[in-house]
Amino acid sequence: MGIIRHYNEGWARGFRHGIRYWEIWNEPENRPNMWSGTDEDYYRLYATAARRIKTRFPRLMVGGPSTGSIGEVKDGRLHPTAFLKGFTEYCKRHGAPLDFFSWHTYSADPHIFALRARAVRRYLDEHGYKNTESHLNEWNYLPDNDWRPIGVGGQGVTRQRWYARQGGAPGAAFLACALIHLQDSPVDVANYYRGDANPFGLFNWHGVPKKTYHAMRAFRMLLATPLRVKASGGREGHLAVCAGTSKSRMAATVLIANFRHPTRTLDLRIASVPWQGEARWELLRLDSGKDLTPIRSGRSSGGQIDLEVRCPAPCVVVVKVSK
Repeated sequence: MGIIRHYNEGWARGFRHGIRYWEIWNEPENRPNMWSGTDEDYYRLYATAARRIKTRFPRLMVGGPSTGSIGEVKDGRLHPTAFLKGFTEYCKRHGAPLDFFSWHTYSADPHIFALRARAVRRYLDEHGYKNTESHLNEWNYLPDNDWRPIGVGGQGVTRQRWYARQGGAPGAAFLACALIHLQDSPVDVANYYRGDANPFGLFNWHGVPKKTYHAMRAFRMLLATPLRVKASGGREGHLAVCAGTSKSRMAATVLIANFRHPTRTLDLRIASVPWQGEARWELLRLDSGKDLTPIRSGRSSGGQIDLEVRCPAPCVVVVKVSK
């Protein structure tokens, strides 16, 4: 209780941050790195803490278990680990609140997050947790699905190259592709790990932005035109496209992420521009040599824009259109 009071109520020379979501522990199934007790020990800790928090702070959202392993997904269904199955059953049996269910995934497939999000939602709904939010609160690119380069045995150049891929052009294309796929998935929160100068983060030790930072910039450009419109031509896990217009319908953005599709050039058609008269467009590219750099621009009329877009993998392209 003291931690919440300190950060939300100013107790003990604290703060008033108004933090709404409170998660209990981190990856308790990851033993002995994150937890030294049994499954039952964690279940009891969670239930006791969650009930106490909701009693004292009923408006806060409490959840967990921030599991790093949810199990296998087959044919759209989640086959949970024994830990996860035991956790949800314990919460149900003991009346422990579960406002949000949190889970982690690292992968070399940018589409797996959306696949797992649908399976997690289905699992929660079928087990009586229809009002429980789904939080993918750790995700990132895992080159070759291999943790060994950053483990005890992975040192020197091998580790350096692994991080260079994660934070470089491959990681940037992966990030943008994953974010686009997540737009059609039933996940309430998705937290990229991480946003700081940690080796997994968006900046290096000197505070210089990595390629992944610029992929976030690209997605932010898409968010500036939040009214989504139909976009086709993507391929799950390889090539993704998303588009939207501004609320005023006087601007549009197209985001393309080529993570591993063999094509080098795309034929892009922006049909039915939502205003009369001339349209101005600008193309920006993010790859191994460019940091979301403007490449070319032009003007078009007639309500349609046709562009040949060079985008060899790994690459991210943004096309901005305005009146």
